[in-house]
Amino acid sequence: MKNNRYKSSVYHKIIFAVSLTVLLFIAVITVKHIKNISDSSKLLMHTYEVNLELEHLYSYIKDSEESMRGYMISKDSLYLKPYRTATKNVNKSFILLKQLTEDSPIQAKKVEALFEIIDKRYQFIDNYSDANTTIVSRQDYFFKKNFRESTELLAKIRNKLNEMIALEEMYLKNRNQLYKNQIYLTPILTLSIIFITLLVLIFAYYKINKDVERLQAANIELNKSQFLSYQAEILSEFGTWEWDLIENKISYSDNFYRILGTEPQSFEANDENFDQYVHPEDKDKVSSIVDNILTNKELPYSYFRIIRPDGEIRLLRATGKLFTDKLNNQTILGVTEDITLEDNKTKLLQQNYNELKIFEESSKQAEILGKYGSWVINYDTMEYIFSNNQFRLLGYEPQSFSPTADNFLEFVYAEDRHFLVNAHEKAQAEQIFPSISYRVTRKDGEIRRFKSNATSFTDITGTRSMIGTTQDVTEDFNKSLQLKDRNRELEQNIKELNEFNHVASHDLQEPLRKIQTFVSRINDKEKDNLSEFGKEYLTRIENASNRMRVLINDLLQYSRTSRSDTNLVPIDLNEVFADSQLELSQIIEDKGATITNSNLPVINGVHFLVQQLFSNLLSNAIKYSKEDVAPVIKLTYSEVSAKSDKLIAEKSNKRYYKFEFVDNGIGFEQEHAEKIFLLFNRLHGKTEYQGTGVGLAICKKIIETHNGYIYATSTPDIGTTFTFYIPV
Repeated sequence: MKNNRYKSSVYHKIIFAVSLTVLLFIAVITVKHIKNISDSSKLLMHTYEVNLELEHLYSYIKDSEESMRGYMISKDSLYLKPYRTATKNVNKSFILLKQLTEDSPIQAKKVEALFEIIDKRYQFIDNYSDANTTIVSRQDYFFKKNFRESTELLAKIRNKLNEMIALEEMYLKNRNQLYKNQIYLTPILTLSIIFITLLVLIFAYYKINKDVERLQAANIELNKSQFLSYQAEILSEFGTWEWDLIENKISYSDNFYRILGTEPQSFEANDENFDQYVHPEDKDKVSSIVDNILTNKELPYSYFRIIRPDGEIRLLRATGKLFTDKLNNQTILGVTEDITLEDNKTKLLQQNYNELKIFEESSKQAEILGKYGSWVINYDTMEYIFSNNQFRLLGYEPQSFSPTADNFLEFVYAEDRHFLVNAHEKAQAEQIFPSISYRVTRKDGEIRRFKSNATSFTDITGTRSMIGTTQDVTEDFNKSLQLKDRNRELEQNIKELNEFNHVASHDLQEPLRKIQTFVSRINDKEKDNLSEFGKEYLTRIENASNRMRVLINDLLQYSRTSRSDTNLVPIDLNEVFADSQLELSQIIEDKGATITNSNLPVINGVHFLVQQLFSNLLSNAIKYSKEDVAPVIKLTYSEVSAKSDKLIAEKSNKRYYKFEFVDNGIGFEQEHAEKIFLLFNRLHGKTEYQGTGVGLAICKKIIETHNGYIYATSTPDIGTTFTFYIPV
C-alpha cells in the first residue's frame, strides 16, 4: 500500500506539472494575443492620429493662407493675428507629426519634405506680413511671382498631404485587417482556452474524486488499523509513546496509562509524572534509559519495574527508534509492554524445566529401583525408543543394540512370543494394549518374567504412538507362588479354626453346661449341708463357670464377626439402633438410662453387625456409668470429607458419615484410647466391672468390615465419645 501511495504521489506531481505547463503555455499565448490586439489597436489609433494631424496641418495652413489673403486684400491688421496663431499651430502640428511618424521612415521623410515646402512658402508670405509694408499687388512684379509660387507650393503641400494621407490609409487598411483577424481569432482562442481549461478541470476533478475515494478507503482502513491497534494494545498489554526531541514533548497512548494502573490521559505526560510510578530500586535504571535516548537517539530493549496506585508491582519492557520526517523533525517512537505474566511464565517454565529434569533423573533412578523400563512405539514409522533401564532388564548396556520389534522378540521365550505379537496387533487395530506377562531370556541366559502395560497417545500433529512400561516381575511372581502356598495353608488353618469354633460352640460348652447344672443342683439340695468354706468354693466355681460361658460366647461372636459375609446392602440405622435398644431394654430400664439420637441415615452395611456395634456401645456406656448418676447417651451424625476431618488420616475427597456416640460415664485417660480396642484388654479389674475385654475389639472389627474408622476420646469423670466413620 505504501508503494501505491508513492506511485500516486509521483503521478499527481506529473499531472500537476503538465497541467501547470499547459496553463502557463495558454497564458503566454493569451497574453501574447492580447498584446497583439493591443498593439494592433494602438497602431490603428496611431494611424487615425496621423491622418487627423495631417488634416489639422492642412487646416492650419489654409487658415494661415486665408488670413494672409484677407490681410493682403484689406490691409486690415486684424487678419495678422489669426495668421500668426495658425502659423504657431502649424509648427506644433509639425512637431507632433514628427513624433507620430518616428516609427515610419517613409512618413518621416515625407514630413521632412512637407516641412521644407511649407517653410519655403512661409518665407514668401512672411515678406508681406509686416503691417508697415505697402504692397501694390498688381504692379509689384515680385509680389506676383511670389504669389504664384506660393500658390504652387500650396498645391504641392496639398499633394504631399494627400500622399501621406494615402499612405496612412494604406497603413490603416492593413492594420485594420490585422486587427480584424486578431479580433476574429480572439473568441476562438478564448473558447479554446475555456475548453482546455474545462478539460483540465474535469480531469483534475476526476483524479481528485478518485483520490478522495482512495483517501476515504485509506481512512477507513486507517480507522480499522487504529481500532485494531487500540485493541491489540489492550489484548497484548502494551502501550505506545512519542517523544518530540525538538520541542521536548512526550505523549502516551491510552493503554500506556492503563499499564500504569490509571485512567487514560489522567495526568500530563512528562518524565516527572512518570517517575512517580517507577519502582524505587529502578529509578536510577530509568534515568540511565532517558539519558541513553537523548545520547543515542534510540532505546534498545530495557526492563524496569513500576508500582501501580493499588500497590501491585509490574515488570515492563520498553524499546524505541528515532523517526525523522521530511521537515527534519526528530521523534522517538516507542513501545512499552507489560511482561509481568510473560516473566512469571518464564520463571514457571524454568521451574518446570528444572522439575522435569529432576523428574527425569528420578524416573531413571526409579526405573532402576523398581526394575522396570519404558518404551515408545511410533506406529506411523514403526520406530522404537527404549529407556536405558529397558536395556539393563535384558542384561545389556544402555543403547547397545537397535531397539526394534524383531530384536526384542529374540529375547522373548518362544512359547510366549504370541502374547506380545497379539498385543501389538490389537494396539494397532484398536489403540488398546492389554496388560501381558511373558518370559524373556537375558543375555546371561537367565530366564526372567516380564509384565508390560501401555497406553495409546496421539500428539497435536496426529502422530499415533504407544507409550509403555515393562517391569521385571520375577520376584513378584515367585512371591505370588509363595502366597498361593500360604493361602492354601491359611485356608487349611481357617478350616481348622472353623472346626475349633464348632468344638467351642458345642463340645466345650457341653461340659460347662453340666458343671453349671451340677452346681445349680448342689445349691438347691446340698448347700445347707456344706461348711462355710464349701459354700465359698461353690460360689467361686459358679462364678468361674459363668465367666467361662461369657468368654466362650464373646470369642464365638468375635470369630463370627471376622468370618461374616461382607455383602453390603442398604439399611436404615434408625431401625437398627431401635433394635439394639429393644435388645437391652431391661438393663436400660434398670439403670434409668436416657438415650437420644438424631435422624440417622441409610447406609450400605450388614444389619446384624451394625446392630452388634450399637449393642456393644450401649452396653459399654451403661456398664461404665457413674454410681448414683443415670446414664445419658446421645448418638448424632454428620457428613464430612476425609481431607477436612482432623481424626481421619486419609486425606482424600472421599465422603463419610461421621457418628458420635457420647456418654456421661466414668471415662478414662486418653493415653488408653487405642488399647481399649485390643482383644482381651481391660482397663479395670474383673471384680470392679464385669467383662471379657472383647466387646470394643468386636466394634473395631465391625467398623473395619464396613471400610470405616473408629476412635475414642475421653476425660475421666466427664464421659467418653466414640467417633466412627462409615463411607457414604
